[in-house]
Amino acid sequence: MMSSAENSVAGRRNTVRVFFALWPDTGMRAALSQLGNDMHALCGGRLTRAESMHMTLVFLGEVEAARIAELQALAARLQCAEFDFELSRTGWWQQNHVAWVAPATMPLGLIALVSELQTQLKNTGFAVDGRAYAPHVTLLRKANCPPELTPMAALQWVARDFVLVKSAVAEHGSDYEIIGRWPLLPATQT
Repeated sequence: MMSSAENSVAGRRNTVRVFFALWPDTGMRAALSQLGNDMHALCGGRLTRAESMHMTLVFLGEVEAARIAELQALAARLQCAEFDFELSRTGWWQQNHVAWVAPATMPLGLIALVSELQTQLKNTGFAVDGRAYAPHVTLLRKANCPPELTPMAALQWVARDFVLVKSAVAEHGSDYEIIGRWPLLPATQT
């Protein structure tokens, strides 16, 4: 018979840590990386690796590996329109020392995508975080920013698809692997 600690370890082997996200294209990734470098000069801390930058849509956490196909099928059924939005606000959460960039106003397309994902996930029996959605891209961790950050030039993000990402904690931070990508519908089809 296995102990509770052994059961816990065995259970974790059968789960994966996942989330849905917007993943930047090469141009947006370069712009976010440059902004991160600029903020790093002001705030210090640890830069988010360019290949890891993203905007989380819905964080699921640990999910049974056997249910990944169910998540992929759910995502393939979504009927949300593509959208553009601006990242134009930088900030810093003092309590966890995270510096970020975010939209100044919540884009309607983003609201629709997150809402539809949350609804479908709940309807399929997945646990969804009940906190209000706060869209952002993490640029720095362990940062110590001044109270007022310098205004930035807006970055235009073109959201044409979304992804399902597997996350594994590593010594240098988290490693991400995209395990599914789905296009959003052209605006004229919604």
